[in-house]
Amino acid sequence: MPDWLTGELGLQIAGGVAVTVALTVITSITSFAVGLGAAIGRRSGRAWARRTAATFVEIFRNVPALILLIFFAFAVPNLFPAGLRKTLFFDNRFVDTIETITTLPLPYYALAAVVALTVNTGAHLAEILRAGLDSVPQQRIDAARSLGASARSAYLTITIPDGVRIAFPGVINRLVHNLKNTALVSFVAVPDAFQKIQGTITKTFEATELLIFAALLYLLLATLLEFGLRRIELALWRGRAVDRRLDV
Repeated sequence: MPDWLTGELGLQIAGGVAVTVALTVITSITSFAVGLGAAIGRRSGRAWARRTAATFVEIFRNVPALILLIFFAFAVPNLFPAGLRKTLFFDNRFVDTIETITTLPLPYYALAAVVALTVNTGAHLAEILRAGLDSVPQQRIDAARSLGASARSAYLTITIPDGVRIAFPGVINRLVHNLKNTALVSFVAVPDAFQKIQGTITKTFEATELLIFAALLYLLLATLLEFGLRRIELALWRGRAVDRRLDV
């Protein structure tokens, strides 16, 4: 271990890694749910649902994640008068509870980061999942209908599950990209791994070593995330007869 890497600095970086992992897990779940909902909306028979989902996808897929982070963290509170802004975003029982549980100094910025990463990744996942839903063989749906399943039942038990399975390789790629995007939250005062490493650089001036360490850290985290998601993919396909060559 280098002399400058004290136990205190090591604990700070470890705390930042924990925040990065938590952000990744939370936003992976929320963005998948949002993306699946938007994908279903894009294929809906109702015009308003298609238009709403398409608007969501086009906005949040094409606005950079960093701009979304800054917008939700700083611009949204500024839409309210100063007194109301403090009550809504920074000084209330909900935010205080989050601060107590997580020990985050400014919990609202972490919530804003979760929202920004969720809508950005969710918009990209919506198109990936929509392609997967579109790729489900029609003969499987027709077979379910011929056995007495309603259109709704066939959609819920055939189209959505098989569509998710088919699209999952693309989902994995996007969720790994979401992990890398968590490094952006340091710009909105969220104490993630990269912010802690930046702080360590200002204290030790060991920029080269610490940036190499940051690169290796995110490489390790991305590898572990992909490994876990690949295990989920295998579990999704276990015992299924759908042709996996249809993946997107």
